[in-house]
Amino acid sequence: MRVRLARHAGFCMGVRRAMELVLAQSHQSEDKVYTYGPLIHNPQVLELLAGKGIEVLREMPPPGSVDGGIVIIRAHGVPPEEKARLSEAGFSRVVEGTCPRVIRVQAIIGRAAKKGADVIIVGDASHPEVVGLLGHAKGRGRVVSKPEEVAALPSLERVVAVAQTTQTGENFAAVVRELNKRFGQVEVHETICAATHRRQDEVRSLSREVDGMVVVGGRESGNTRRLAEVAGESGRPVFLVETEEELPRERLADLGVVGVTAGASTPNWLIKRVLRELAAVRSSREGGLSYAVRRTFRFFVRSQLLVALGAAGVTGASCLLQGLVPHPALAALAFFYIYAMHILNQFLDKEAGQYNDPDRAQFLIKHRFLLIGAGIFSAAAALVLCLMIGVLPFIVVSLLSLLGITYSLPVVPPSLRKRLNFASLKDIPGSKTVSAAGAWAVMAAVLPAMAFNIWHPVYLALAFVYVATLVFCRCAIFDVLDVQGDLVVGKETLPIVLGETKTQRLVWWLLAGLGGVMLLAPLAGAPAGESWSLLAPIAGMAVMQRVLVRGDMLPGALSEGLVDLNFLLAGALALAWWRL
Repeated sequence: MRVRLARHAGFCMGVRRAMELVLAQSHQSEDKVYTYGPLIHNPQVLELLAGKGIEVLREMPPPGSVDGGIVIIRAHGVPPEEKARLSEAGFSRVVEGTCPRVIRVQAIIGRAAKKGADVIIVGDASHPEVVGLLGHAKGRGRVVSKPEEVAALPSLERVVAVAQTTQTGENFAAVVRELNKRFGQVEVHETICAATHRRQDEVRSLSREVDGMVVVGGRESGNTRRLAEVAGESGRPVFLVETEEELPRERLADLGVVGVTAGASTPNWLIKRVLRELAAVRSSREGGLSYAVRRTFRFFVRSQLLVALGAAGVTGASCLLQGLVPHPALAALAFFYIYAMHILNQFLDKEAGQYNDPDRAQFLIKHRFLLIGAGIFSAAAALVLCLMIGVLPFIVVSLLSLLGITYSLPVVPPSLRKRLNFASLKDIPGSKTVSAAGAWAVMAAVLPAMAFNIWHPVYLALAFVYVATLVFCRCAIFDVLDVQGDLVVGKETLPIVLGETKTQRLVWWLLAGLGGVMLLAPLAGAPAGESWSLLAPIAGMAVMQRVLVRGDMLPGALSEGLVDLNFLLAGALALAWWRL
């Protein structure tokens, strides 16, 4: 089945910010963490937060009844008097989690009320955001949910109209027209979140291009329900689901192309689980050969065979840059080592995988005995090959293997964990990306020089930088895609430490810098044709960075495979030069 994901599906800026605040406090603070009211309208997220010991305050505690702790105001915001009462209750800290766009609406209402204007809020009177907005109107606010309700308003002299940030533009415009008819020209502030406009316009367009739409999100979420309503305008079947378990697989099998979107309070891992289930549905319109090819490619990616082949390929490219004759044993060594480390570490670090890549997590569970056995065999094969090549390579790979296997294990003594603020190597910020780049570069660049005992420092440095930079960028690209799941489990990846935008810029600069190095490599004596041909994998990595960040391709087996094919491309180019 073909699946098309709306580019702006999932967490909006405000919800994401609130989630990051809550998770950061949960991981970094020893104080009890509370949210004042449910953080967002998504039962699965609330269940996850509850599992982390984050308690939801359903009622305002009496003054002085709380002995410390951190309370976070949810993205919808609260009336100002309630925020003050939270401080009086005895919490050690009150953290503002209100969406900045909601804060802007609160400020508009506050200024209007201060000037004596009557504020009309277009929205759902029972919605938490609207309740909070009313609190800033100083008793001069009224809520209208649809145009017909304007006639019931009392006579008002000066009217200011604002909208709940998740309202539909059509409904807000219709209410404003009625307000103008009733009270003359009113002062209108367009306060619908731009992200809401984009989502609705995108869904309206996407629903016309597919055979059916799946909308993922909590049924209590107003913006999710509105997305389903907008999708339904196309006349296509629409399925509103909270989890992948609710997907009507039999009805979906009759569709050729399915569009997917999600409400602003729907996390990425829920969307990915739905995408995984949809990908497993065989459409009645899909041919047998196409289905078989798709499933075979998925197996190669999910089993880590493709990335291991990529390690063998980039080893060939490294030999090319160093002027070394390729040897099958070196390619096999890189294949077995990278395969073993990737497979075994995925089983040691399963928690984040449940959120970052549910498809891979299910694949690991289904084939765990086969994959663990293959990983152990590959580790042993890598060590045997090293021993055949020489004692020094054997020692180097043994040390690398030990570091790789213990990467996810809590090796730091309990007495030092609090002082160092980490229990295992994976807890060190950015360690996964740096260690993976270093390990690949040692296997692909240093081991061949060591095996042949031919050392050209400039060429070795060129090969090391080439491999390390490509692998670093590969890991950073996937870390950006996995940032929500890593936040949940408390992993300190580069996007969490630096921020997603800075990480993306870092990738661009590294790829551009590597491209410049390869262009200038002939000045250091490297063969021009060989060096310049290896620009192709750099360009391919840059293209995949742009495609995935922009959301032009679904994250999953296909996108991961296309990223890793750049390493195979490097090997194919090297092989082509040796054949010439």
